[in-house]
This record gives sequence, structure tokens and C-alpha cells, in this order.
Amino acid sequence: MVMNKIKVISWNINGIQNPVKRFKVLSHLKSLDCDIALLQETHLSKEESLKLKQRWVGQIFFSPGTSASKGVCILIAKKILFTVLDVITDKEGRWVIVSGELENNKIILMNLYAPNLAQASFLTSINVLLTQFKNIPLLVGGDFNLVSNALMDRSSPPLPADKSLSQAFKELLETQSINDVWRLFNTKSREYTFYSKSHNSYSR
Repeated sequence: MVMNKIKVISWNINGIQNPVKRFKVLSHLKSLDCDIALLQETHLSKEESLKLKQRWVGQIFFSPGTSASKGVCILIAKKILFTVLDVITDKEGRWVIVSGELENNKIILMNLYAPNLAQASFLTSINVLLTQFKNIPLLVGGDFNLVSNALMDRSSPPLPADKSLSQAFKELLETQSINDVWRLFNTKSREYTFYSKSHNSYSR
């Protein structure tokens, strides 16, 4: 599979209904020279999600949420050659899967926002769902609401549920032949993307 370098950015934006915030998010993604953006927690309806198709965005695929929760979308830049073949969405606004050709190479794009409870069963359902796309390159991004390795990805001691959730996550990665790209290039780094006030800890 040969193609030009594609910059993919995954971002939990925690609501983007406000026009000013929407403008700032799209502008920031453009400043980063983003080719494909995977956004979680858009909090947008179907009609509002379509408002994201502006400026540098050429195509948008989404599963709408409510005004207070959920919602995911995949934005593809106008400069990118992408032909969509099929789109599958979750009625709950948790995930969207796009089958297509990226620069004439078949690919599956998935963006997901896992719940903060019962993540293991959610991952099992995702694992089953993805089995239909065997032998096609798969790019999965999103907010999994768990850590892969509590010792490396959490600033505090592991939480009681970390072990079982890490195992469920590992099973998904192994079954679907998925790599944690950031960890692949940052084998010993400890960097965080989220702060939990209730646990007084940072996590990735």
C-alpha cells in the first residue's frame, strides 16, 4: 500500500455547538495541516453536524449526538483524494465507520467515543463489528475512555478496573491487527491527554 503521508488528528472537543468554538476548532485543525480529523463529543445533531463542512473540509461523515453528549464525526480535507464506498453509523452517536479509497488505496476509517462505563462490553461489540472488514487496512481513532497500560499511561496507581479494561483493549488490538501508533513511536514516554478531578490523576 503506497500513498503520500496523511496527517490524522483525533480530538475529543467536548462540544462544538458554539459557532465561535466551531470556527476556532476548524481553524486550529487547518493550522496543523490536518488531512483527516476524528472528532469526538461533538454534541451536534444531524443538521448541526453538516455545518462542519466548511473552510478546508471537503467531506464529513458523522453519527449525531445530543446537545449535551456523544456525537462523532470524520472530516476529510478538500485536498485529499477520498472516494467513499459505504458508511455505517451507530444510532447512539458512539461511532462511525467509513469504507472507501484513500488516494486509490482501500481503507476503513473508524472514529469512536466509548462510554465511561461498561467499556469492556463496548470493545467486544466493536471487535465483532470490525470482523467484516478483514484484509483491508484499518485506521481507528477516538476516545476509548480507558488506558492501555496503567503503569505507563496513568499518573496515579492503577485503578481497580484498569486490568480488565486493558485486557479487553489488548484483545481488540490483537484481533484486528491494530497498533497504538503513539506508543509505537514513544515507547518510554509518559504524556497525558486527560485529567480526572475525581481521581486526581492524569491519563492517556
